[in-house]
Amino acid sequence: MSIAFAPTNSPVKIAGYEFSDGARFQQGAIQDPKMVGAHLEMLRQQFKGELTPQDVVADARNGNSPLHSFFEWDDSVAAEAHRLSQARGLIRSVVAIYVREDKPAVRTKAYVHINEPGAAHYRETSHALSQTKTRDIVLRQAWNELQAWRRRYADLKEFSTLIEAIDETVKMLPKVAGRD
Repeated sequence: MSIAFAPTNSPVKIAGYEFSDGARFQQGAIQDPKMVGAHLEMLRQQFKGELTPQDVVADARNGNSPLHSFFEWDDSVAAEAHRLSQARGLIRSVVAIYVREDKPAVRTKAYVHINEPGAAHYRETSHALSQTKTRDIVLRQAWNELQAWRRRYADLKEFSTLIEAIDETVKMLPKVAGRD
């Protein structure tokens, strides 16, 4: 059982660093979480307890920085990657209004991400959820996101009731594809 973090006078110390489950980095990044965590902590202390993306990028520009390999420094490649990120955001932002004669209109995301190995793409939501294979992929992704959220916030006592409700609900759910 985890200890919930609450405002306290007792100092909390960092014992080490790891990368989160599912963390993705550009190819060639030196994936040493201890080094990265220690360097980010050094930057945070250097900037009076606050860490911003701008400070991280400024530090990483130096080729000797342990963060340098995590960034794309070829501006044409980085610009294209940024446009692809914007396109993903655009696709995720579209909401469809589904109507049927016998029910009120329903608003939902128009497209869902289908993370098939080597062929990640988006599909129209109702189509994706009507097919067993893609529905299982969507359910598995939702399950993984729920579990990641649960792990991320499990130590906040303000969410303890919600965490308990998730745990109780999980016991009643039918087995979801990929659920352990």
